[in-house]
Amino acid sequence: MSKQTSNNPYGFWKMIFLLIMAGAVVLSFSPVSAEKPSVTIVAKGDQSYYMGEKVVFYGMNTDSDSTYLFITGPNLPDNGGKLASPKQDTISGNPDSFTLVKTNPDKTWEYIWYTSDLKLDAGSYTVYAMTKPDTIDQFNNLTTYGTVSIIYKKPFIATAISPLPVQKGQPFTVTGYAEGNPPAVQLWILGNSFFSLVTVPVDNEANYTFTSDTQFSEKLTAGDYYLIAEHPMADNRFDFTFSGNQVTALQGNDSTILFRVTGPGSLQGRDAADALVFALSENEHRNETYARDTHAIVAFTVSETNSSQRAQPVATARV
Repeated sequence: MSKQTSNNPYGFWKMIFLLIMAGAVVLSFSPVSAEKPSVTIVAKGDQSYYMGEKVVFYGMNTDSDSTYLFITGPNLPDNGGKLASPKQDTISGNPDSFTLVKTNPDKTWEYIWYTSDLKLDAGSYTVYAMTKPDTIDQFNNLTTYGTVSIIYKKPFIATAISPLPVQKGQPFTVTGYAEGNPPAVQLWILGNSFFSLVTVPVDNEANYTFTSDTQFSEKLTAGDYYLIAEHPMADNRFDFTFSGNQVTALQGNDSTILFRVTGPGSLQGRDAADALVFALSENEHRNETYARDTHAIVAFTVSETNSSQRAQPVATARV
């Protein structure tokens, strides 16, 4: 007796349907991996800044309500320092040793870094953003952080005068550039019978220009002169001023008379230039914050167009 064979096609398709449904059920109960926490940091601008500039850091933090920042670089602690006090060591697990920034509800954060009073060397630095207060020596595969590199530059000034030689009674022009975004520079012009201080604005391209009129240059007598351009540096305050017949050094609320420019015991010409340059240099080198003024100096000659005229000692100040 021959064995019966089933010709029911529905059984085959039913089995296929059941297999598909079983796979769908398995997939529906498969665990879905959570999005990995992340933190980012960006420095606004070209990542190159002069001492005294304001730097804006911003980014995302999807993992915590607070973002922890620290900085590493030349002559800073191995584990980095707090942005507001870079020489202060960060301590793992101690939030107060980091720069703490609250994360916004939309997971963004922002921090404005003011650099005018910081004791930082010029150079390359790295700023870290963390989801918790961990130091570098505690980093592992689970550490969530972001970094950005910045260049920190010392402001400087350059100056020049034309035409040369300067002709008595003829206009001349002082030009230069002052990097570091100062609002203005001071120009000291010193000669044997002449002393002048002029404040000149600096434009957005870091250039400055002073053009003398004939009345100004008519006061010059033939001889050697010195042009000293003074940059206010990070604090944008001039450390030296001229009032009456005295050059004065300013330090906070205190002032010290350096020398007089007219009368008995006064300094003129090269002596006055040397005294001012020495004071500028000493003041700059003694301070670690780069808030003290820097300078550039140019020597030039004035030719007398009318040798029969003899100029009396003159001291002027312009602002």
